[in-house]
Amino acid sequence: MELNDYNNKMDEILNDLTMYRIQRQDLTLKLQNKNNSLVDKLFKMELVSKKDRNKLTTTTALPPRIYGLPKIHKKGTPLRPICSATGSPAHALCKYVAYILKNVTTSSLYNIKNTQDFKEKINNSYIYDDEKMISFDAVSLFPSIPTNLALDIIRNKWTTIEKYTKIPKKMFIEILKFCIKDNRYFKYNETTYTQLKGLPMGSPTSPIIADIVMEELLDNAMNKLARKPRLLTKYVDDLLAIINENVVQNILDALNSFDKNIKFITELEDDGKLPYLDSIVIRRGNQLKLMWYKKSITSGRIINYYSKHPKNMIINTAMGCIRRMMNITDDTYHNDIENEINILLKANDFPDKIIKTLLKRYKSPNSQRREENPKIIKSLTYVPKLSERLSTSDIYNKEDIKIAHKPMSTLKSIFNQTKSKIPQMEKSNIIYQIPCNGNDKELCNKVYVGTTKSKLKMI
Repeated sequence: MELNDYNNKMDEILNDLTMYRIQRQDLTLKLQNKNNSLVDKLFKMELVSKKDRNKLTTTTALPPRIYGLPKIHKKGTPLRPICSATGSPAHALCKYVAYILKNVTTSSLYNIKNTQDFKEKINNSYIYDDEKMISFDAVSLFPSIPTNLALDIIRNKWTTIEKYTKIPKKMFIEILKFCIKDNRYFKYNETTYTQLKGLPMGSPTSPIIADIVMEELLDNAMNKLARKPRLLTKYVDDLLAIINENVVQNILDALNSFDKNIKFITELEDDGKLPYLDSIVIRRGNQLKLMWYKKSITSGRIINYYSKHPKNMIINTAMGCIRRMMNITDDTYHNDIENEINILLKANDFPDKIIKTLLKRYKSPNSQRREENPKIIKSLTYVPKLSERLSTSDIYNKEDIKIAHKPMSTLKSIFNQTKSKIPQMEKSNIIYQIPCNGNDKELCNKVYVGTTKSKLKMI
């Protein structure tokens, strides 16, 4: 994407007056003081230790910075706004709260951890002739969840939450409100914006609160249905269900009736197939099978066999691809996936002999990683030939030390940085030097070198 196109699309997003508003002042110092006040209150009430108080207190906060992530699989390549909240006033406190809240959905009836977990749940499941596979996807979930709705749901779940914290309900809700309402701000090109609705993008609390809201939404929808889905799984805001084909609209209406801001779109199976996560669910007779799936926009690029990387890194990358593709796929389709693996690796210049060896290694019963004694890992820049000689040399103790080579060139160093840069004087945890100018009679060429955790800027 051209930089001008990127900037125009970001401006179009931020010019939405129903979602964002320009702030005249930077809110960082004000929110930092409020964060520290809440942390001090927790410490004085003996609800957190001194160690936790130090972790949760911030003195060098920076405003969250927004950037756009291109949705390359969609027409026109729209941007998904993402906020980098690391180092923001309440980032540590929000992580602390999120750690407590994650216990609410540990016994979820719907959640799946990843594609492998999904495979274990659905693979070889039975599907009747009058049933359909259907996926539901929430439209822009984080910005769509009203904060008051989220707070009400968490209040109602307090009997579960209080088992995992000593913080009183009233104070916990006050802290949560601070995390998801007060901290909905960010900077873009030196302009400060406030997000007017929804959960703050980039906050550590937003994913877990969204999961709790989705859990409540599904329970609410299932209670309204006379004919419930025979199987229902959830990964964040992506749902997959096996339902009778006559009640598809009933389920969609039940999901959309929970809150006027949260809406779902659907995708029905096509020719007995339905993509979900990085797999495709296939109706084979009356059974469901899983197969690894790639989107049409997939480039097929991995590390080229002849690229300037350590050979073990290249081989391990290829093995990682093979394991993922084969483990997701049902045994019925392993031959098809082996063909896909051959195409993928050949496109990245892997020799046929190497491809055969890697596939043989995957199928070997002893292909699992061997347990190794913990070692000290030292990172070194990879230099072709020299690094290989170093790895086999006797200049370090191989029993205690492991060398991890890293390439000099990375994608991050090649492409434009879309996040707003932190001004030089706003940076913290720095090394600085102050030259001595001497006086009128005597020149001085000495410098004072120091370090500080504080910002360089004098306040």
